[in-house]
Amino acid sequence: MATKGDLYQQARSVDGKDFDDWVQLVQNTLQLNDRGQQCLTLLRQLCVFVSVTKYSRNLAPTLYALLQNVVLEPEQGPPRIRLMASCILRELCPSDNIAVKDFNPPVEESNIPYMLPVLLAQTNGRGRISQLALEIFRWLTETGYEEELCLVALSSLYAICSHKRALEKFSEDHFRALNLQMMGWLKQANCSSAQMPSSSIFSAGGKKQMFPVKEIDGSVSQNLFTLLSIGGYYSSDQLLNIHVFSFLRRWTLVTHMMRVGVAPSPAPDYKDMERSVSCQSRDGFRSTSVTSAFNVAGSLGLQSSLSNPLSSIPNPLPATPLGGTTQQTPMASLVGRARQQLREAVVQYCLRVLDQCERKPPKTAEDDLALACLYECIAILDVQCTVHRGLLSAVFPTCKKMYTRWAQDSAVIPNLLLVMVKFLVRHSDSEVFDMQAPFENIFGRVLGSQFANFSFAFDTVDYLLENQEALCRHSTAIFTRFFPNFLKILAWAPVTYVTEFLQLLPSFISTSTALEVLHSLLDLPCLAAILQVQQLCQDGSTKPVYACCMAAFQETSNKLLFRHYLRLESGRGDTIDRLGLLHQLLGDLSQHPRVNGAAEITPLLLRCWVWGRVKMPGSGEE
Repeated sequence: MATKGDLYQQARSVDGKDFDDWVQLVQNTLQLNDRGQQCLTLLRQLCVFVSVTKYSRNLAPTLYALLQNVVLEPEQGPPRIRLMASCILRELCPSDNIAVKDFNPPVEESNIPYMLPVLLAQTNGRGRISQLALEIFRWLTETGYEEELCLVALSSLYAICSHKRALEKFSEDHFRALNLQMMGWLKQANCSSAQMPSSSIFSAGGKKQMFPVKEIDGSVSQNLFTLLSIGGYYSSDQLLNIHVFSFLRRWTLVTHMMRVGVAPSPAPDYKDMERSVSCQSRDGFRSTSVTSAFNVAGSLGLQSSLSNPLSSIPNPLPATPLGGTTQQTPMASLVGRARQQLREAVVQYCLRVLDQCERKPPKTAEDDLALACLYECIAILDVQCTVHRGLLSAVFPTCKKMYTRWAQDSAVIPNLLLVMVKFLVRHSDSEVFDMQAPFENIFGRVLGSQFANFSFAFDTVDYLLENQEALCRHSTAIFTRFFPNFLKILAWAPVTYVTEFLQLLPSFISTSTALEVLHSLLDLPCLAAILQVQQLCQDGSTKPVYACCMAAFQETSNKLLFRHYLRLESGRGDTIDRLGLLHQLLGDLSQHPRVNGAAEITPLLLRCWVWGRVKMPGSGEE
């Protein structure tokens, strides 16, 4: 069976005359009066063709016109066909062939959900973002508009709000009204749900019977609807509740930056970090050139340029002292009150979601929804507490208790532990929380057993890079203490993470660890082989080519030999005196791709080690 990647590769290969013939077929189908299932199938395939490649696809002007007619005129086809036409035009934007430019009358309100994504893509970078934002505000805050339009408008505002000019025409009254509206959607969503209909929601019948929504453990939900509440058929106000939750983090960051006079970045809550993980193979290694790593090592400016997104948030605005003399205009007071009400609703909502997840903690890959909700909740609370320190007293104890329970449960997904550690570390100074035990757990025990988990490994390396400078100053000496565990990530996926470890390596080196780090780098291919044979033993492999290695690994007399390389912390000795025996035991793995990848990057790492050692204080050189 073809995988998704195979299908996308096939779609990219359709070009030239084949693609032109396909475009002509779609055009002929759209010109027919009967636009049924065949038309929908062709539009879906065309959408794939134009979206899977970074290069522009050339469509006939006639097809552009037909697609625009489908989007703009209700009688041109059923909603699904209009939606697909809108998706295709959005992928082709910006283009001079697309004439969807504004919402000047006469425009039917029912057409706006199909037009808005196209206009958004067409407008981006053309100086009309701020005007579009005002239109979106009107649809969100004024009465009389359909919820479907509000859903599309909220998604569109999420996409454009971080643009530096998007909210430049917003007044304090705009922010107040939108904050109050979002607070209402968070707190007032219906806690009842209709059963999922067996055919069409418009089918004839009596009044739909409503049932209380349920928790993820099956019990009846409490009096606050959240995105983890389980129902049959979600109403529009419940969908708006879910959309607002997805919008909260970016909205908080953008509005706070504007209040303190800092222009928001294009993506204030995410870093667009280029990682070679996107092209890593299924086994986590590949035999490719490491030219990019040579570029990094050649410059040897190895301090990480990646910063934590929250580190760029300016300090919160000074709070008005109780009984103080700070004067506020009536409108400023109303805006501040609305902001506070939204903040309280956000914290209540997030704590409610955390409580729901506690009823049935996500432990398997099937719990994707609850896992994603936990990630986002902790991230939202992190942003809120960074911007408004007064919330920590209500939030920090709950997060601390959850981490304590998770840390004692070996079945909890390790990424959850890491995201909670991030929160606790950022706010530990304010709450006087000792991070020694969490660091020992996440970078010691957990990483020692989960280094082969690509998702957790990526998140760990990402966290180390983002917080490299702060962790170097931390009293627990994270890098110098746990570098043997960090190097397991590199040994398991050597080419994938070579660039990142060239940036991290100088932080591993200190007066006490320099020699141990050197031997660890020289033995990196051995570590890769040991991790591979350990995995083979755990999987119960029966491959005869690796039988001798597996037998040697399981031999009692060799336990101490292999345990040195599998150690969790530094300070257990620089190297061993039986390297010849080790090489002999691992000889069958000498040509394994993972071992070859580790050997290929070792010279780069050694060069970096020399640079880091020379730059150390007391080395004799500046």
